[in-house]
This record gives sequence, C-alpha cells and structure tokens, in this order.
Amino acid sequence: MIGFGSRVAPLVGVLAFSALWSPGASAQEHKPTYNDLLVVRNRRWAKTDFFEVRAGLVGILPSGEDRQRFAESDYNFQGQAYYRSSKPFGREGRLELYAGRDGSYASLIDGNPDAPNQGYSRIEIHGRQWGAFQREGYYDGDNFQPVGLYRMKDWRVRVSFATNFAQGLKGEAGAFYGHNSFSRNSKTDSGFTIPGGYKVYGFQAHIEDNAIEIDRQSNLPRKGTLFSIWIEREWNDNNDAFGTLGNETSLPAAVMRGGGHLEYYAPYTTNGTWVLSADGVMAAEDDRIFIYDAGKPVGKMWVDARVDYRLLLGDHMTLTPGIRAQWVKVAGQFGTGTDTKFFFGGQVELRYDFAESFALTAEYSYLSNESQSPISFTKDGLGEHRFFVGFEFRP
Repeated sequence: MIGFGSRVAPLVGVLAFSALWSPGASAQEHKPTYNDLLVVRNRRWAKTDFFEVRAGLVGILPSGEDRQRFAESDYNFQGQAYYRSSKPFGREGRLELYAGRDGSYASLIDGNPDAPNQGYSRIEIHGRQWGAFQREGYYDGDNFQPVGLYRMKDWRVRVSFATNFAQGLKGEAGAFYGHNSFSRNSKTDSGFTIPGGYKVYGFQAHIEDNAIEIDRQSNLPRKGTLFSIWIEREWNDNNDAFGTLGNETSLPAAVMRGGGHLEYYAPYTTNGTWVLSADGVMAAEDDRIFIYDAGKPVGKMWVDARVDYRLLLGDHMTLTPGIRAQWVKVAGQFGTGTDTKFFFGGQVELRYDFAESFALTAEYSYLSNESQSPISFTKDGLGEHRFFVGFEFRP
C-alpha cells in the first residue's frame, strides 16, 4: 500500500492545487462503458452530439498478495473513446461508437428515440476482442479460489425495433447472432479443458423508463429515476465438454437470463445530490460462460448497489464519496451446492474541470470481493483495491 500512496498522492495534490488557482467551466457527464451501452438503451446526456476520450493509469492492489491465486498488484494504461451524433448521415436518428479495454460498440438508430408514440429501429455490432477473461472458481471464505482462468473473445450483431409507450418509457425487442471463442493463457491450469468456439443466436427484450433531469449548469443528472430491465433467450451449437479433468460438463442447448439497472438522483442541497445506483442479474445455474465472465461479479445471481453523495465544490471541482454493497450466489467447490456471499466497500472520486473540453479525475475504490473486473488487456487478476488517475477530453 505504500507504493500505491506514493504514486497517487502527488496526482491528487495537483488536482487540489488546480482547484484553487485555475479558471474554467464546469463540464461533467456520465462515463460511457461497454456494459452501460448494452443495458441502458437511451441514456440522456447534456449534449446530444459530442466526442469524448478518457485515458489514464489504472491499478489493482490485493489486501494480501497471493501468486498462487493470481492476487497480485498490477498497473496498466486505461483508455476509451465515445462518439455520439443525433443526425448521422443527415438523417434523423442516432449514431454511437465506443472503443475501450472492456469492448467495442457501434449502434445506428433510424428514427427519433425521443419522439412520443413513435417507433424506431436499431442495428448494433459489438464485442470484446481483447481484455476479456473467464474466471471459473469458488469462494473459500472471502478468498476467491480460481479453478479455470482463460481468455475469451466474442461478437454480436443485433437488430431490434422499439416503441415509445409514454414520455421516457420505451420498449425494445430484437434478434441477435454472434460467436464466442476461447484460448489458453499463462494462467490456465494444464488440467483444465477450455471450451471450443461456438455460434450463438437468440432474442432479447428491454423495458426502460428514463425520467432523469439534467442540470444545465453542471451537465450532471440532477434528479429523477432511470430503470432498465432486460431478458434474453440464447441458443448455441456447442457440444464440447470443458472444465477440470474428471469434472467436465457441456453447455445446455439454450439458456434464459435477465437483469436490470437502476439509478436514482435526489438533490439534497444546492450543490449536493444523493445518487443511488444498482445492477442485478439472474442466470441458469448451467449457464457457465455467462456466470464466470470476469467482466462482472461471478455468480448465477448477484446484486451490486452503491450510494454516493455528489458535492459540487465551486464551479470546477466535484467530490463524490460513497459506499457499496454486493450480494452474490455462486456454486461451491466442484460446482456443487450454492454459496451466498455479502461484500461491502466504498469509493471516492475527485474531479476538476479546467474547461468545458478538459477535466482531470482521481478515483479510488475498495470492495471486499477481490473478484472484480480485469484491468489488463493481456492477463486476469484479483484485488480489493482499485484506483484510476487520468483525464477526459472533449474536442
């Protein structure tokens, strides 16, 4: 932890010094991510057209290093870019493009998603070609014991049709086709058989209600609620058994899964806002590829919730401390039984906007669940402590 403090403290000091001496304009928005674009279908932004680059240093630190379980400190470059246009190719609709370590996403909407009582269509291409891992294992107390670690690549093409039922309330349904492939890496046990590649296809439906109001001065959500619920039926052509030697199983021919996302914003003072956010997922117990996807909590059922207090410090700085809780149901050792786990933690973000187009940010989080999303393009790892120090740029 000494190394972590010595690396981050000078950067936090730069942010604090800048807050006292630098002029600028407030310009803050939600941070786009791969998973958020898949789950929240019509997020509201302060600007309908913009391009954003976010980059910096990200790190993971376990409370106690254990190389046998791959709980080791690691630092990596983190970068992502997002583009959004409300008039793509001169037509009414929306174009969204995203690329980051967590995945790539492209979406084109034909029609106006915000027009009441009107429909629109959407075509999407998305996938993860780097930095995605499968993390099969179980919990021994609070320690995650890896059994099978290996790399994953996937892609999907989806066509869907949507309707505005009422102001902010939308329904969307469509079909998808894609492919999953897997490969061994240096952390794959020699006695573990990885799955073969296979095609997937199915349908997905969303219901979303967005009643969030954006504060035009800060460009931040000020009050209101957003919820999105999705359900998915997926078929595959995989017939291979995989897993630990002597305990291999194959995927079912079809699976059903679903989940949801919630955000609630409540202004408390002129400069302070309470923010509640939560995600949850439910999957079949034999849906192994989805359950052990390391990009989310490992488990067949889980809920991940956090409460933050966002405080505007003048026109340039934002301080957001918060707490976090996670509930997970996952199979026990050898894939038998069910283990229920509770995890707790907290986080803080310090952000300074020099101008409408440039901001610096420093973030730190702790969660007692060491099985969190990877930070590297090339290797997986465990750790309770996370940090990010970087910038956001909107030309």
